[in-house]
Amino acid sequence: MQKHQFDQWIHADIERHMEVPKVFVIGCADLSTYQLAVEFKHKLELIREDDKPMSFASLEVVKEELIKLGLDSAYLRLHNAYDECGTLEGQPYYDIELSLKSY
Repeated sequence: MQKHQFDQWIHADIERHMEVPKVFVIGCADLSTYQLAVEFKHKLELIREDDKPMSFASLEVVKEELIKLGLDSAYLRLHNAYDECGTLEGQPYYDIELSLKSY
């Protein structure tokens, strides 16, 4: 999904007082960057800018971008590369809610 489409979608939902879709900040244990994705039809779709996935060097930069977009919260999805060797029973990722509100 292109960033401008995502921006229009979430602002339309905010104006209609509807539930904003879940937004995920995706990071891997062995990567130094984070990407944004939105849940659409029970699947994660990367948010793109100029047909390239948006990529951020730190969580603080991601949070600033999400605040600019008008979001109050997002989920940090951490994939652990070392879990690939584990059992198939557990999920290969962990979701942690990120609050974007300033107190």
